Amino acid sequence: MSIEHFLNADFDLSLRPRWSFPDGASAQHRITDLAWHALFLAEEGDSVIIPETVPDGFAAFLQRRGIPMPTLTVEPNLRAGRRFSPMGWNADTSSRNQLYNQPVDHPCLEIVTRVNGRRFSAEIEEACFGGSHTISVLEDESELCRQLESLRNETEGWVLKAEHGNAGLGNRRLRMSALGDGDLKVVRRMFEEDDVVILERWRHRLRDLCSIFAVTSRGEVDRFALHEVINTSDGALIGSLFEEDSAVLAEWRAPMVEATEAVAQRLAETGYVGPVCMDAFVWDDHGHPKLRPLVDLNARREMSAGASTLWRRLGGRGAAYWRFFSRRKIRLPDSYTEVEDALGGDLYTTDRGAGTLVTAPLWLGPNRRPTAKAAVLFLGRDRDEVFALDNRFRERFKK
Repeated sequence: MSIEHFLNADFDLSLRPRWSFPDGASAQHRITDLAWHALFLAEEGDSVIIPETVPDGFAAFLQRRGIPMPTLTVEPNLRAGRRFSPMGWNADTSSRNQLYNQPVDHPCLEIVTRVNGRRFSAEIEEACFGGSHTISVLEDESELCRQLESLRNETEGWVLKAEHGNAGLGNRRLRMSALGDGDLKVVRRMFEEDDVVILERWRHRLRDLCSIFAVTSRGEVDRFALHEVINTSDGALIGSLFEEDSAVLAEWRAPMVEATEAVAQRLAETGYVGPVCMDAFVWDDHGHPKLRPLVDLNARREMSAGASTLWRRLGGRGAAYWRFFSRRKIRLPDSYTEVEDALGGDLYTTDRGAGTLVTAPLWLGPNRRPTAKAAVLFLGRDRDEVFALDNRFRERFKK
């Protein structure tokens, strides 16, 4: 049966017990605009749900680049004869699932909420991998302040993680044991929306990795894949790097396979079956690289799934770097043709199978509202070439 894909980008936040979808248009757009990044998930015969009609300018841009437009379903429509496949299962996607002719089975939402929580991840890490990364689980601001006071002699700082939420919206790096006004604002919001927060030691990251797999009912790992992730020093996603033959990944593949097998068994024992993306990093332990195989456990599909699918569809050769750009930090021309002209020889062409390709609309709606983020795929022979394309893109369009 054909699949209808849906990137419900509010998934992580929606698991918080006191979170609600924001009222303001700007805040809503920061979430709903992300649905476009599943655009290329659809294989032949599949479809992707998008929040509004594809802008003509973007459709024409893809046509000029030789990229076929997938079959799209504009909300609130759906293709009832297909199998619904969201990024993750929450109350909204569970309800949507019932509108299809053959609703798919999925784990109960209580299990989904539990296994996506930072407490669950910390429990598995302690049981399976040990380490001294997680310090404590905290229930209120005063408890956090007491804990930080006891750690004041640690100089590298800490990372505070909401029980539910991705690293971009649910993490806060704390550099001082005494919290400033900015820290307090974030900390108080975390405790207002969620039951607990997790305090971890900050580590100097050398590499960020992401394991993609599915957990079977027998606790086995299915369809394992490993790619490199480019994050901020605090763990927030910048982009994903895919390589045909990666020496970096070869070094860490065996221990990551072993780690995912242990995690999959624990997930199945808890009652979770389905897609997982598991974040890891290699950190500098007094001059020695050391693997932390489980940093965050996400019992859902990964944000970069559409980009990796597109790269494979375009041949899967060399390397590809897919990343976000905040529109506040780059200045783009007023049309796709002007963007193409500005890119010049760096523009993606089908004959070369390389270059710079915009993968989601830059403007939406009748008033051409700029999207919150631009998504760009850099394709080249190797990692050096795609990072060079990224550098030139930033130089061309920086504010």
